[in-house]
Amino acid sequence: MLTLRQRLRSHQIEALLVALTATLATLAIAVFAERRMGGTGLFVPLLLVCALLLVRWPIAAVSLAVAAPIVCEGSTFGIPVMTKLYETVYKQLTALDLLVLLALVAVGLDLLRRRRQPHLPGVLGFPLLMAALAMAAGLAVTLGQGWSPRDTLFTMHVLFYLLLLPIAIVNLDLDRDRLTLVLKGAVALALLKAAMGLVVMASGGSVALDSGTHLTYYEPTANWLMLIALLGTIAAITGGMPKQRWMAAGVPLLVMALLLSYRRSFWIAAVLGLLLVLLLGTSRRGWRVLLPTLALVGIAIWTIGSIEFQAQTPLATRVQSLAPSKLQANAEDRYRLDERVNVIAEIRRHPVAGIGLQADWHASARPLPVEHENGRQYVHFALLWWWLKLGFLGALAFVSLIVGGMLLAWRTWRNNREPLFRCFGLASLCGFLGLLAIETTASFTGVDARFTVVLAVQLGLLAVLQRGAGSTP
Repeated sequence: MLTLRQRLRSHQIEALLVALTATLATLAIAVFAERRMGGTGLFVPLLLVCALLLVRWPIAAVSLAVAAPIVCEGSTFGIPVMTKLYETVYKQLTALDLLVLLALVAVGLDLLRRRRQPHLPGVLGFPLLMAALAMAAGLAVTLGQGWSPRDTLFTMHVLFYLLLLPIAIVNLDLDRDRLTLVLKGAVALALLKAAMGLVVMASGGSVALDSGTHLTYYEPTANWLMLIALLGTIAAITGGMPKQRWMAAGVPLLVMALLLSYRRSFWIAAVLGLLLVLLLGTSRRGWRVLLPTLALVGIAIWTIGSIEFQAQTPLATRVQSLAPSKLQANAEDRYRLDERVNVIAEIRRHPVAGIGLQADWHASARPLPVEHENGRQYVHFALLWWWLKLGFLGALAFVSLIVGGMLLAWRTWRNNREPLFRCFGLASLCGFLGLLAIETTASFTGVDARFTVVLAVQLGLLAVLQRGAGSTP
């Protein structure tokens, strides 16, 4: 039988062996990563330790996977270090891919650890099933054309965000207090992004228009977050929610950042969303406010379109370009219209199966005024992109996802008694209606990685709220 001293010595030897093994493993990982990735590879062991900690805390893992692409802008913003999140880390994987994968693994392991039954996101069940079938069909068509399975699956990674993140959100342990904290954190992020955009624009660091005027945000993610925050804040103000001091500064800040993004599609969505918030979110007196508001907007559009501005400021020029008579004069607007004709012609050739995820479209029903790099892989109309790449099932999946999101938002707004959750539901409903207009000029859902992460999480939160989590008994 071992004495106390012998047992202590045995434990010390075991601890030394564990420490030595961990040290050697850390050195081996660091050396391997340094050879593969350069100097940044030396930080890989630290990142692995952080990843192990996050796997034990799924809410933190998901929060990081969502907050990182919101905070970190792409190459059109004036802070180059932010683009590291979207650079290739290994093979075709980016750091954002790894964060999303870590979040999904954390939620899956949490379900196994707690022995919880997985939940499906309610109304989103059918849209997500349609998206999965469309992805399977698109994969089959692409593989049939001779493309490699690995490259094709990596091409679909943004679609996997849209498919899996709502399910992950629904299976998080989110009670009323945590949901409140998440939504307040989203508003805080929106205000932070608005301030960041204005500061970087003022310093001349952001991308500029042809006229040389710098803008706040060209990419859609920040504009979408600020739009939803603005609609939610207006819903809170007009719907009788207790006023808070930040609202007085928040609304002008969000409006200014959205206005100076010079994204005309988001302007249209904002005007449409605000009118719908007034129509749906106010009391009966709001109906009286609606008609004067519509009249004023109509007068403003007519005035802007008919009066020649003496001082052609960038903002005035951009607003005037909304007039239909100006579209043909703008090379990029004309390009989008000609592209749409060609894409529709390509879809007519492949109406059921589509052309797959890797192939370019080749139709030339109308000559293009300019050719963009990889332009024939992209479509400036989300519904047409889904139909072209994933076939008729893709078009059905896109429509069902948007309709499912609107239905979830409607139920969240109508059935939840918590004012904050109701405002989020109403803002999302009006935002999704605006998104239909936005995505007639560009494709973001399932195409843009950052936007898709935010939209997928938004759908998941609506599914949680519609299910009843956080509602007042």
